[in-house]
Amino acid sequence: MGKTHINSVHFIGIGGIGMSGIAIVANAQGMKVSGSDLRSSNLTDELKNQGIKIYIGNRSENVGTGDNKPDVVVVSTAIMEHNPELKAAKEAKIPIWHRAELLAYLGRNKKTLAVTGTHGKTSTSSMLASALEQIGDDPSFLIGGVVKPYNTNAKSGEGEHYVVEADESDKSFTYLSPYAAIITNIEADHLDHYKDMDEIYEKFETFIKLVPDNGLAVCSGDDKNLTEITKRSAKNVITYGFGEDCDCVLSNYKTKGTGCEFSLTLPVFKVGNSNRKEEAKFDCALPYNPGIHYAENAASVIVLLDALGFDASQVVDALKNFGGIKRRFDVLGCEGGVTVVDDYAHHPTEIAATVKAAFELDFKNVHVVWQPHRFSRIGLFRDIFNKEFAHAFDGCKTLTFTNVYGAGEVPVQGVTGYSFLEIVKNDAGKNSPKTYYVPHMLDIIDHISAIVDNGDLVITMGAGDITSVGPQILEAIKTNRRD
Repeated sequence: MGKTHINSVHFIGIGGIGMSGIAIVANAQGMKVSGSDLRSSNLTDELKNQGIKIYIGNRSENVGTGDNKPDVVVVSTAIMEHNPELKAAKEAKIPIWHRAELLAYLGRNKKTLAVTGTHGKTSTSSMLASALEQIGDDPSFLIGGVVKPYNTNAKSGEGEHYVVEADESDKSFTYLSPYAAIITNIEADHLDHYKDMDEIYEKFETFIKLVPDNGLAVCSGDDKNLTEITKRSAKNVITYGFGEDCDCVLSNYKTKGTGCEFSLTLPVFKVGNSNRKEEAKFDCALPYNPGIHYAENAASVIVLLDALGFDASQVVDALKNFGGIKRRFDVLGCEGGVTVVDDYAHHPTEIAATVKAAFELDFKNVHVVWQPHRFSRIGLFRDIFNKEFAHAFDGCKTLTFTNVYGAGEVPVQGVTGYSFLEIVKNDAGKNSPKTYYVPHMLDIIDHISAIVDNGDLVITMGAGDITSVGPQILEAIKTNRRD
C-alpha cells in the first residue's frame, strides 16, 4: 500500500454510498479528506456537513498540489483512465489506491469482521454492526446501505471490532485482512469482472484463506459449493442453515407482521472462543425483515458473535430490536389502503426472495416496479438465469419495467428495459403477472396509482434511482383518493 501512515486523502467519485462511508470514517480518524463527484446529492451534502471538502465536477486542480497534495488518491473500479483527476494524480506521482485498500487500512488497529457473498452482504453486516452496538462493543463499521436506527452507513467507534461489507463484485475483497468472516452464498454475478463461475469460486477461496489460523469463517451450509470451498481452505469454519447437516440449524421459521421469527440451535463449538458449555436453542425474531433469507442472515450474526465469545442471548435480544436497513424491504408508508415498499433486489435470486417474502404477508395483491441495473447484465439474465429471472415475479398481480439504470456504463445498442422484460414475456406461464413497460420514471407514478387498490402492496425494486419513486407514488395515491 505504500505509505505506512496516511494523513490526507482525496476521493474521486466520493458521492457513492461505499465511497462516502469510507470518507466518513477516514475523516473521523483525523485524516484531511476531500473528494469530488459529478453532481451533488444528499450524501455529498452530509459529507460537507462533516467538514469534508467537496468539489462538484471532475477537474485536475481538485487533486491539489504542493502542501495541499494528498498522500493518496482513492478510486473505485468505475473511475475511467481518462478522468482528469486520475490523470493529474498519476502525473504528480501520488499513490492511487482502490477504495478497498483504504477500507482495509482504516481497520489496521482493529479486528476486522468481514461480510461477503453474492447476496445478503448489506443486511448481514448491518445486523452485525447493530448487534455489536447494542451489546456495548462500540464497533466501527462500513456498510453498503444505511442502517436505519443510525441513519448512516459508516461510523468510527472506540471498540476493537471493525465491521465491513466486503465487496466481491470487482474482486477487491481480497485487499482485506479479516480476523473473522461471514460468507452468505456464492452465485453467478458480476460477469463483467469474472470470466466464469470457476473464477468466482477461486476468488472466494482466496478470500477465505485471508482469515488467520486463529480466526473464523461462518458460512452457509445450505450452499454446497460454498461448503466445498470452505473444506479446502483448512480454516476454522462453522456452518449454519436449515439443513440438518449444518453445524447450527435454523427451524420453525414463520413471518410475523412485517418481520419474521425462527429458532436457532447452537452446538458446543470446537473452534473459536465461545463461553457456552452446552448446546443451546434460541427463539429469534426480526421486527422489520420478512423472508427466510433475512432469518439466515441473522443466524450467521448470532453464530459468529457467539463463537467470538459474546453472550448469544444478548445478541438474540439485540436483533429483536433491529431497526432494518434502507432499501431492504423498506416500508415507506401506506396511503389509501396501499402499502409501498422499496427494495434493492436486482439479481434473480434476490428478486425471487423479496417477492416470496411479500407473498407471506397479508396483502390482497402484489405489484412490482422493477428497474434493470446495468446494460451489461442482459447476458446474465438472458443466458444464465433465464428461467430463474423469467419466473422470479410469478404470482404478482402486475409487473412494470422501467428503462435501464446504467450505473455509469455506456449504453449498449439495442438493449433497453424492454429487452429485459422480453425474457419474462417469452416464458410466461399461468402464474406470470400482467406486464407493462413504462420507460420514463415520472410516468410510473400515475400508472401505478391507477392500477392499485385497497389492500395492495407495491414494491419498487432495483439498485438504481427507482428508490425515488416510492414516496411519489404514495403522495399521488393520497392526492387522488382525497380528490
